[in-house]
Amino acid sequence: MPVNHITRTEINIGARAAPLIARVNRRAKRLILKVDPVTGEIHVTAPSKSALPQAISFAHERIDWIASQLQDQLRGRPFKAGMTIPYQGIDHIIIHDENLRGAVRIDNDFMPAIRVGGRPEHLNRRVADWLKRQARLRLTERSDFYCEQLKRKRGRIQIRDTRTRWGSCSSDGSLSYSWRLILAPTEILDYVAAHECAHLIHLNHSPAFWRIVRGLGVDCRGAAQWLSTEGPTLFTYGVADSAR
Repeated sequence: MPVNHITRTEINIGARAAPLIARVNRRAKRLILKVDPVTGEIHVTAPSKSALPQAISFAHERIDWIASQLQDQLRGRPFKAGMTIPYQGIDHIIIHDENLRGAVRIDNDFMPAIRVGGRPEHLNRRVADWLKRQARLRLTERSDFYCEQLKRKRGRIQIRDTRTRWGSCSSDGSLSYSWRLILAPTEILDYVAAHECAHLIHLNHSPAFWRIVRGLGVDCRGAAQWLSTEGPTLFTYGVADSAR
C-alpha cells in the first residue's frame, strides 16, 4: 500500500506553530518536504515507518525554507461577514443578514454585496457552496457557447477545488474546472473555457491548438499572465488557515 501511517504534530516557524503532517509512502525513494502556503500545513513523506523520526527532523532542519514558502498573502482566508471578495472580478462585500431566508443573493442597492443568511458559523460553507453553483452555471454556459463555435459536443462538466490547474479536458470530452474561476474577471473565465473546449479538437498544446483558441476571440497572453500573477490569491478564499 502506498500510504499506511500518518503522524500529526507541530513545528515552530518563528513565533507561531504550524501543523506538521508526516506520512509513510513506501514508493518514495527519499524524504520529501512540501508546504501548502494556503492552509499553512507542512507535509513530509518518508519511505518507511522507521524513517518518520528522520523525516520530522528533516522538516525542523529546513525551517528557514519553510518560512519562505509561507507567504502571508497566500494564507487561507475563510469567508466571513465584512470581508471583501472578488466575484466575476468585481469586489463584493459579504453581508450577513440573519433575516434573510433562502439562497445567498447579490445585492447592488448601495454597493456590490453578497448577502448571506443562516447561522454565522455556517457562513463560510454557504458562500463557498453558492460560488460553486454560480461557477457551474457560468462555465456551463461559456463551454456550450465555445462548443457551438467549434461544432463539437462536450462530455459532462465537473466543478472541482483543484490546486494545480484551472481546467482540464479528458479524452472522452469531459471538462473539469476550478470553481474559483468565478472569482476571476469574466474574460479570464472565458479564456479557460475556450482553452478547454479547444482541446476537444486537439488534446495537446500544438500550434494548431493555439490557433483554435485565438480564433475563439480570447486574449491568451493576457489571461495567462493574469492567472500567473493574480491566480494564486484565488486559492486562498474560503480556506480555513490551520496555522493561525
